[in-house]
Amino acid sequence: MGAVAAVLAADLSGLSKAEVERIWLPFAIWLPAAASLLPEQDRRWWLWVQAGTALVVNHFVVTSW
Repeated sequence: MGAVAAVLAADLSGLSKAEVERIWLPFAIWLPAAASLLPEQDRRWWLWVQAGTALVVNHFVVTSW
């Protein structure tokens, strides 16, 4: 019940929209490490997938930021 109240309070206060970047910061350090584990021949393909995903999200997802 406490978790639901915390999520509701964060949503009503607008905190959930402002804190998205900071929430993901602890995971950012693992992204380069995970990319280094990819097979060398697949790295370029995954770079294209990442760039394509970023462009799709940028152009088609409407945010109020």
